[in-house]
Amino acid sequence: MSSTKAIGGKKLAWALTLIYFSCYVTRINLAAVISEVVTATGFARTELAVALTCLSATYGVGQVVNGMLGDHVKPQNLILTGLVIATVINLAFPFLAASPLLMAILWGVNGFAQAMMWPPIVKILVANMDDNMYSYAVVRVSWGSSIATIAVYLVAPLIIGIAGWQGVFFFSALIGAIVTVLWYFMRRNILVPQPKGNKDMPAKARIPHQALFPMAFIALGIIFQGMLRDGVTSWMPSYLAEIFNLGNRTSIFCTVSLAVFGMLSHAAAIYLNKRYFSNEVTCGGVIFFIAIVASFMLFIFFDGGALLSIFLMAILSACMHGTNLMLITIVPKRFKKYGNISTISGAINACTYIGSAIFTYAVALLSEKIGWQSTVGVWAIIALLGTVCCFIAARPWRKFYQE
Repeated sequence: MSSTKAIGGKKLAWALTLIYFSCYVTRINLAAVISEVVTATGFARTELAVALTCLSATYGVGQVVNGMLGDHVKPQNLILTGLVIATVINLAFPFLAASPLLMAILWGVNGFAQAMMWPPIVKILVANMDDNMYSYAVVRVSWGSSIATIAVYLVAPLIIGIAGWQGVFFFSALIGAIVTVLWYFMRRNILVPQPKGNKDMPAKARIPHQALFPMAFIALGIIFQGMLRDGVTSWMPSYLAEIFNLGNRTSIFCTVSLAVFGMLSHAAAIYLNKRYFSNEVTCGGVIFFIAIVASFMLFIFFDGGALLSIFLMAILSACMHGTNLMLITIVPKRFKKYGNISTISGAINACTYIGSAIFTYAVALLSEKIGWQSTVGVWAIIALLGTVCCFIAARPWRKFYQE
């Protein structure tokens, strides 16, 4: 059996990028076509939003459960299990989507399966890479989500025109099946060595008390990040369709801009942190502040036209992707010597989907009750809260990881 080093750090990074690509393709497709599903089925937007909320909720719970599991079983096998279940659910979804309740149940199962992938990915990366290669890898893996978003939002309108919204799920299942087969053979060449000294470390030191205070505010910041990232992405097509009378398919195409800006934000966030901060929480706070500006401008220039709205929403979404990279991928690395990377990664990533579960449904409700402009004002308030959380945590967090 060959070792991970034998296949090279960059090859490992791109292999995990492919996994994350598949994960996103089989997860965001319902959000991408939800406007079309509303039109085709006649179900209310709030009814279908329950399925998105269920996915976020089970994904969040699954992050905690599978994060802890990932520190006790082979992460390669946990990823494989998640891929298989997600692929099967996507294949079955068009046949079983007879009611909003059944959709919610299926998509909830999909959310738990998806949660079997991220904590093991982080554990594999940290266990096999030094700091420089880790920075290279997390940007590429994060690109997997952006590339998947671009692919889904570009291809979905074309597939809808040929095979209806159901065809998007068959396409996603095909991608999932291909990646599952590739990973089945590739996983045998990946090892996850245990951190040195892990066996002799007392259990009480696995989550040091110095980290508790900053981690509490980091977790809150991640919740606010999840609210904005998924709230904006999920409902941008509906926003554009309702405010600027763009067709559902045109609005879906426009959402690609969010993913393009997201890819740029990943590289920019890593550069800013290395060049100016060397503290991922401080960097996350600065990026959150930019999000305040973008959302406030979107509120002020609400009637400024579709192009301006798309641009400002893309900036807002990109800021959340940059913050996500700082808080979700860099923070767990600080726990390498404690031997619980997968557990920490799963727990804090669950916070993203606590926020997503709350706000994906809330955006649908708020847009119907108070209108889109007031909803954008709520986005600015949430960005402000996220900024405050990061700046409160920044100094004690630096003190923790420098000790």
